[in-house]
Amino acid sequence: MKNLLIPCFAAGCLASGVSALAAVPIATGHTDVGIAYEAGAFDLHVHDEENDTEYSPADALLVVRSQALQYSPGGDYSFLGPKGTPVWVLPATQNPDLLFLGIGAEELIPGDWIGTLSLTLKSVSGPGAFSLWSTDVLGRPQVWMDSNGGVTDADRVSVIPGSHGHYNWGFSAPGSYEIAFEAAGIHRTDGPQNSGPVTYQFQVVPEPQTWALLGFGLAALYRLGRIPKRPEGRSGEAASDSTR
Repeated sequence: MKNLLIPCFAAGCLASGVSALAAVPIATGHTDVGIAYEAGAFDLHVHDEENDTEYSPADALLVVRSQALQYSPGGDYSFLGPKGTPVWVLPATQNPDLLFLGIGAEELIPGDWIGTLSLTLKSVSGPGAFSLWSTDVLGRPQVWMDSNGGVTDADRVSVIPGSHGHYNWGFSAPGSYEIAFEAAGIHRTDGPQNSGPVTYQFQVVPEPQTWALLGFGLAALYRLGRIPKRPEGRSGEAASDSTR
């Protein structure tokens, strides 16, 4: 499945002016922002549950496919923008067409920690805002992180050692994002621990019409001679490659 994604991912990088091709793209299936503790230090990573594979955050690209596009209902959800504002959402319930992204602390032994941990949003770099929220039984949002208007220490979730949880992950615009999180807690033996900011990479894919417009534009430029042809004798190489 991930191999089939690569051509679309390449187009997305071209459209956003980004080339993060060294990272492994993960676009569907159960995946976690993993929190572990090894050799006296936090280990924040990406855990691909489907393939039981772990990556350092620098080696994985978390892809938000075009099917994630929704529109803000306004009201209680106005943190996503006025009613009708587009927003790309990885939902807290599993959708086979999208990445099912959680926060996993199963590797932590509960008895090793005093109280809960915190996972705090430290920075967001990208074309839009990032938000993380859950909903109550009445469908009302509880916003945990929201970069719209700035990032503060209040942008955090509590994490129980040994637990696993899912939230809604929202992005206000397509493109490439770098989002830094920091884990902190009190280890029963080692005392207060802090991971420092750890950066995760996200790629939000535009709606399909954007791909078509991009393709038409490149074709037109080629016909006008503004994109040089490949040298003779070379085969075509692949481009480097719901809702606080």
